[in-house]
Amino acid sequence: MLRKALLGLLFITSSVLASELVELKYQSPKGKDEQAAYQLVVESGINQQFSALVEEVFPFNNAMTLVYGGDEGPLYDPSIHTLFIPYSFILEAQHYFSQNRSADEVNQGVLDTLMHTLLHEAGHALVVDVDIPILGREEDAVDNLATIIMLEYLEEGAQAAINAADMFSYESEEGSGYYDFGEYIGDHSFDLQRYFATLCLVYGSDPKEYADLLNEIEGDYLAEQKEVCEENYQQLSVNWHQYLKRR
Repeated sequence: MLRKALLGLLFITSSVLASELVELKYQSPKGKDEQAAYQLVVESGINQQFSALVEEVFPFNNAMTLVYGGDEGPLYDPSIHTLFIPYSFILEAQHYFSQNRSADEVNQGVLDTLMHTLLHEAGHALVVDVDIPILGREEDAVDNLATIIMLEYLEEGAQAAINAADMFSYESEEGSGYYDFGEYIGDHSFDLQRYFATLCLVYGSDPKEYADLLNEIEGDYLAEQKEVCEENYQQLSVNWHQYLKRR
């Protein structure tokens, strides 16, 4: 999400430089649940992995800040070039994965969802920092970017992207069954659209390996959609790499 955060979120209790391009900061967790979310993030090494990806892939002109904690987000605030991830987002992901996955899969699902979100918000930052023209909805564009980076730069990136897609599906399933007016005029596509868009790119990246991934789609549309997904993946990967560091 691209928006301005409240300035009150800038009062940070601890700070560490994660890399030359990412300054990592934490707000103090509130309560046992937020403390557990904080511990999961710190002990997982995800911030080091994210920082390494930023160094490898994103041609930033300016270092950005990543803040955990607060009440808003996930979002990117362009006025201060800062990403915000509230602990509540991690707890929400834990809720969804604990309801739908075995206990030993929960934390990995949460971390994969978090990585996709970090890359999504970094995508917003990149659009602003290097002035990338976006023809269409920026939220969809940076969703695609996050998925492509996971597929092409992360070990087990396809499964990680599938886990992140599942989060969108879980959110959709827990919805009311209809959309209110505000959702139709919002910045994001509907959760189920984001789910299928992510799976589409995973399939397109390796149609043989993921031949059954899109089988939820009705048979009349499946063959055509598989062709579209292959084309979309190739096109989006080539287009985004015009603005990423050369491999």
